[in-house]
Amino acid sequence: MKLSDAKNGDILRVVGFEKECDEFRCKLESMGFRRGDIIKVLNKSFFGPIQVEVNGAKLALCRGQADKIEVEKIKGA
Repeated sequence: MKLSDAKNGDILRVVGFEKECDEFRCKLESMGFRRGDIIKVLNKSFFGPIQVEVNGAKLALCRGQADKIEVEKIKGA
């Protein structure tokens, strides 16, 4: 599933990134967001960015960015 499909409170594992987004993947990795990381969706409203916590850091991603991140659900809210 895509990160953009997650709900508030979901605990997810990063599975991968869209194949054609190497620059985006490198940018996320430089912020500590890597394949295999466990993330928690902190805030996802109908509009606006999706706020997640990864490795103790809080990040806000726009919907387009979140749509490029493949995740698997570990625990739902």
